[in-house]
Formats: sequence, C-alpha cells, structure tokens
Amino acid sequence: MKISFLGGAYEVGASCILVNIDGKNILMDSGIRQSMSKDPMPDFRTIQENGGVDAIVISHAHLDHIGTLPIISKEYPNARIYMNNMTKDLVRVLLYDSLKIMNNREAEIPLYADIDVENMLNRIFTINYQVEFEIFDDIRLTFYNAGHIAGASCIYLKGKECAVFYSGDFSVFSQKSIEGAKIPRLRPDIGIFEATYGDKLHSNREIEEERLIDIVNRCISENGHMLIPAFALGRAQEVILILKKAMNTKKIKKVNIYVDGMIKDINRMYKRNPLYLKNVIGKKILRGIEPFYDDNIKPIQNKEQRESIFKSKESCIVISSSGMLTGGPSQYYAEKLASKDNGYIVITGYQDEEAPGRKLLNLLKKSPEDRTLEINNKIIPVKCKIERVGLSAHADKGEIKAVISRLMPKNIFLVHGDSNIISEFSNELNKEIQRRIYTPKSGESFDINIKNPRKQFKKNINAVMDNNEIITSENINLLWMFVRENYNERLFTVEELMYIWYGKYYKELCSEDIIKDLQELIIATPYFDNDIRRLFLFKACSREDVEEALKPSELKQNEVNELAIEYFKEYNFKKIGLILGEKKIVLNFDFPKAVSDSIKNKIHELEEHTKWKVEINEQTNKNAAEILIRQFLENTSIKKISFFPVENEFVVQLNETYSNGKHICDEFKKITGINLKILDVNNNNNNIIKGEFIINTSNAQVIEQNKAFSIIDEEFKYEEFRPYKKSIKTNGNGKFIELAFISPVIGNRYKEKVKELAMKTGWNFVIGKSANQNEIINFAIRLCNRKNILLKKNPSFNASSLQVILKISEEIDDKLFEDIKNEFEHNTGCVLIIK
Repeated sequence: MKISFLGGAYEVGASCILVNIDGKNILMDSGIRQSMSKDPMPDFRTIQENGGVDAIVISHAHLDHIGTLPIISKEYPNARIYMNNMTKDLVRVLLYDSLKIMNNREAEIPLYADIDVENMLNRIFTINYQVEFEIFDDIRLTFYNAGHIAGASCIYLKGKECAVFYSGDFSVFSQKSIEGAKIPRLRPDIGIFEATYGDKLHSNREIEEERLIDIVNRCISENGHMLIPAFALGRAQEVILILKKAMNTKKIKKVNIYVDGMIKDINRMYKRNPLYLKNVIGKKILRGIEPFYDDNIKPIQNKEQRESIFKSKESCIVISSSGMLTGGPSQYYAEKLASKDNGYIVITGYQDEEAPGRKLLNLLKKSPEDRTLEINNKIIPVKCKIERVGLSAHADKGEIKAVISRLMPKNIFLVHGDSNIISEFSNELNKEIQRRIYTPKSGESFDINIKNPRKQFKKNINAVMDNNEIITSENINLLWMFVRENYNERLFTVEELMYIWYGKYYKELCSEDIIKDLQELIIATPYFDNDIRRLFLFKACSREDVEEALKPSELKQNEVNELAIEYFKEYNFKKIGLILGEKKIVLNFDFPKAVSDSIKNKIHELEEHTKWKVEINEQTNKNAAEILIRQFLENTSIKKISFFPVENEFVVQLNETYSNGKHICDEFKKITGINLKILDVNNNNNNIIKGEFIINTSNAQVIEQNKAFSIIDEEFKYEEFRPYKKSIKTNGNGKFIELAFISPVIGNRYKEKVKELAMKTGWNFVIGKSANQNEIINFAIRLCNRKNILLKKNPSFNASSLQVILKISEEIDDKLFEDIKNEFEHNTGCVLIIK
C-alpha cells in the first residue's frame, strides 16, 4: 500500500493525495494553491513516475481541492472522476469562475481552457452519500457526509489490501444550511485527517452568531455601511441565513442586505440540490419557497446597482465574494468602504497569510493613524471598523480527536494544516492514543504494509424484487409495499431502493439518469419520506400516512402562485403576494384604481378554483405615479409633486407658466384612476387646502394669531377631543388657521364649534384632512394591551381608507371585537379590521 502526498500536507492549499491500492492508482482531490507567491500546482510529476491515474475521487468543491482537476483530467482522460451531484454542480461554477479570473489578470497565462473544463465535466460519475459503489474489481468507494459545505464528503475506499478513510475538510457541528458530519463506525486501516484547526477549540457557534448580530446592530445605529467578505461557497450562505433569521425574529432592524459575486451562482446550485441541505432549508426548496432572498435580501444585478449602494445615506450590508478580498466584487466594496468612518468590514473566515483580508486583520495591532491597505494596486487609509467573527466550517481539535477515536485506524496521517499546527497536534495526539501517527510533507511518499486488514462491516439487502420494468408513478406503490413489508422503516438511499426493485437486473438497467428520475419520483410521491437530518435517505411511509396523503389535498404555495400568474397575466400586475396563514392572494398594482372591473370575474373564478381569498392591495405606487407625471411634463420645470390620498389626487406645482394641462390630466386619470391637478407659477402660492374651508362671515376684526390660538385652546379645554396641532397657512385669499385632529373624522365633529371660532377671532379656518398615523397606531396598541389581545406584529394603517389592520395571534369572540371596534372608532374616527 503506497500513499503519496502531492500537496496540502504540512500546508493548506493544493490538496492532492495519490493512493495505490490493489494495483490501482486512485487520486483523492486535485487542488490549487491560491497564494501568488507559491507554485499553484501539486506535485504531478510523482503521478507520472508512479504510472499515472486510474480514477479520481473528489471530496468537495473548494478550489484548494479541485483547482487543478481540469489539468490532471486532461492528462489522464480515461480516469473516471467520482463525486456527488451537489459537488458536480458546484465544481462547474467554481472552475469556470476561476478560469474567468485567470483570463482577466494581466500577464497571467490560464492553467487550463474552457474545453478542458467541459471535457472534465463529461468524465464525472456521480455517487450519492452512503452508496457503496464498485469502481474497480474488489475496490469499493463510499461517500459520507462531511459537514463543512454542501456536498462535502469523507471518502472511504475498501480493497483487498486495506481500507482507507480520507476526511477531506469536515465539521461535526451543524450549520444553518447543512448538517454536521455523519460518519458511521467504519474500520479503516489508514486514516487521513485534516488538521486545519488542530491547535484550537472553537468558541460556541451561537455566541459568535450573536456577536455578528451585535456588530450589525451597532452599524445600523450609526447609519453605517458594512461589508462582509465571504467565501462564495459555504460561508456566504451561512451569513445570509444568520442575518435573515435575525431580521425575522426582530433581533436586528429591517435593513437592505445585498448579495454579490459568485455567491449568487452558488445559491442557485444550492436550490438545485435540496437533498444535500439541512432539513428546514431543503424542505422549503422542495415546496418552492425561496431560501435566501426576500424583500430585504437582494442579489446585485448590475454594475450600476453596485456603484450606487454606498452612495445611499441609509444603512446597508453587502455580502460579497471573495472571502479573503483576493478578487471578486468584495475588493471593490472594500476599496470604497475602508476610508469611511462609519464603515465596517467583518471578516468571518480563514485568511491566507498574504491575502488582503489577513493584512486588514493585522491592522488591528497598529494605531489608527498608521492603518493603510493596498488593494487593487491602491494604498487606502483605513478608517473603517474592522471586526472578526468566528464562523469556521472546519473541525476543531476536539472534533478531530473525536472522529479519530471513533474510527481508530492503526495508521494516522495528519494533513491540511500549517506546519506548526500539525507538529503541535501530532505530539498531543501521540500522548493520547497508541497508533502510528504520520505528519507528511508535500512531495513525500509512504509504503504501508497492512499485514492483517480489518474486517469490514457489510450492509445486507437480501430481499429484492428482481423487477426488470422501469419504475414509474403508476408502479412505485409496488416498491413501497415491498420495502414496507420486508424492511419496515429502515432508511435507504435512492440507489439502494433501485437495487431492491431491479435486483439481478440492477447493473444492466441502472444509470445516472434513471437514478435521478427515481429520486424526483420518490420526492413527488407520498410513499416515501426523507430522514429528518439526512434528506438523501428515505424510508417507506406507514399505510396510514400514505392513505392520508392520497386524499385530495390543498394546493401547494408554488401551485397557487402559478395559477394566480396565469389568471391575472392580462392585467399587468406588479407582484403577487401570498399570505399562507390566511390563505390569501394579494394582487399588487402600481395603480389599483385603474384596474378593469373585469378582474372581478377572474377573482371569483380563482377563489372558486383554489378556495383562497383574493384581494387587491389598494395602495397606489407613488413612485410610479411621479415617474409618469415627470414623463408627461418632461420639458417642464417641476417645483413639487404632492399626493392627497383622501381626495384621490396628485397636485403638481410648476416653476413656470403652463396652459395645456387638460389632456395630460385626462390621460393620467385614464392610466392611474387618480385625479391630477397642475398649478403653474401664476397660482403656485395658492397652497392646496387639505380640508373644508370655513370662512369668517362676521365683520369681526382679525385678532393677533397667538391670541387666536389661546381662544382655540380655551374653547377646546373641556372637549373630549382637541386639535393636536394649530398652524398658520396662506392661500390666495390670505392667511388662515388649520386645525389638525387625530383624524379628519374627529375634526368634522367640531365643525360648528370651528364656525363659532371663525366668528370670534375673525380668522378663516380649515379642518385638516391628514390623519395622525403614529397616534392612531399607538392607540390601537394600547387598546389591544388593555384588552389582553396579543398582536403578531404592529398594526398597519391605510391613509386613503382610514383603516387600521390588526394581525392577532389567536381568535377573539365577536362581542369583544365589536366592543374594541366601537371604542377605537369613537376615539380615532378610523375603522378597525382584524385579520
């Protein structure tokens, strides 16, 4: 048994291990060194000296494990490449992106070409987790979930000569997007283990996540901008999900979070492979729910959007690759942010010694005035705050020891770690376990004589169906009945279920496409269910569960959404929203008042079809209306545009004369359903009176305004409701007093009293038509607290209809609601609606 370490030993980078087992040369990983000062390639000459490569096995898709895969595959095109489906999708994204970066660098000759990547991808054969696959006679390969990132695998090779376990990069603890490593009690003779953090015990993950949330809150409170450089694969998805959950649980305020760089492509690959993700994320994707983006978390679409982000005065967060600031948009953001006093750069992962990210962290040791950073060949003074949060996806010292103790191979090799860490950890390990411990360096080879290979456990699947028909939705129930009868709730991979069906025909009929088709079929039917922590494993459901599932069921969220799009596509809606708890479809239009009445028939039809309630959001998109107004008046100088929802009217004040507005107003009303009034410079001073004008009809002299205010206060001193604001306004007829009440409905109750005030003071009056939104909402909250009603979220207010909408956690009886509604309407003049 010979093992050659071609890279990634006594170092981090260019992981590449050649194993000769039973006369076959099997290469495990083929990575690259990303440091500009080191040779990027593994020691491929050793491969040539040892007779080439018969097969290649890949642990996961990080570049330090796959970066030279197109090169070695081109050299040995007959060597089949083994990895799982998730890793294959990620490899495609990572390698094409790496090639693009190499092509864009001046004076750098790319290590491979497009065609090399394409040919390499065609040589890949995918094997899912926990499927034992014979890659050569008597040599079997199995992948086990390694944690670390989506698709990461521990590699287990079993031959006549010995059994080899290679951990790749692994992590025992669960993350937000993936489960931790799941490694059974294997019996390897040789174990190769990563030791990246063999000198550390990680801090508590939840504490580090809380630290990140605290830093974000601090940034928001300072109205600052934040950059979180993150590895596109793994770390970025974790950061997105941490912040998304924090916003949903109100640990941080709603803030715009922008996602940029290769992260967007990786997110797409995650969504294509839900079975490799954590249960809660994978099940969401299977139900058609977007796992990463929402109204606050948005992908950057273009260069213009990227350049505008930090120009905004509002606080925002950018999550961008690369994680070490060695390339990608994160370099651009760091350059713009570093010199800002209210800027934050938060490092969340491993930083190479020469990476700009490492140099940034080293600035923490310097005084503020001496802090500079070279990025994109520019020297930038660093005034921003620099923070580090430990979100490592590698095993720490305790976890590495735990996995070694579980497997206990006689021969242990420690790789993938800095030299001093490997040396220190090996000495510590040597004192604790009685095994042969090796600390190889890149370029070294070892001949290991395994005299008595350990006996291997064998997974027995004795009962098979020997069926040579293709599995379809019509006959999959036969597979379910057979598995349920013979294996009860035992967990199987898709491949194992296929073997149970085909039996002796398995090798003849099995293919990648058929495996993929069966996986989709199993997910879509009610006969099998995923394991709660390993979505790639399935068990046969109970007869009761199947019968329940086969009953007519309600439409899924994505099905309702697709139906709504189909029903209303002719109405030019802006967005369709679904409120799941209420089974409600909300149609959003820029101009709801202009929607054709024919939509009512469509709404009725869809409600009948889906049993979901359909409503139109009555809010006008003011931004869209203003854009339309400016298009109509594109060559005209506009002073101000105002919207009065109660009057259903936009008013435009101009800085010049204008005489041809009727046609524009008519066209605007036709498009939007809203009135438009245009005031040119000649009547610009005629401020719009938002309320009924009450004119003084007496001959009383107009008294001084402060005295008038005192009289108003005295008159309302003993009234139940009083104006909360008194203002002096001016129109073409002179000055007048506007009285603002909590709502115009309350104000109109005092119309006669206001007429008397006009007689007493000599002033003209207006009862304001605006409502005091904050006070109305606060009153609603106080009323609910007093009546012991628990709200799901703060009330919302519709100014045009004077409606306040409450979302409550539990139902209340009709009598209590009627009492609350009446009290609220009496005190605010607004209508209360409970949903």
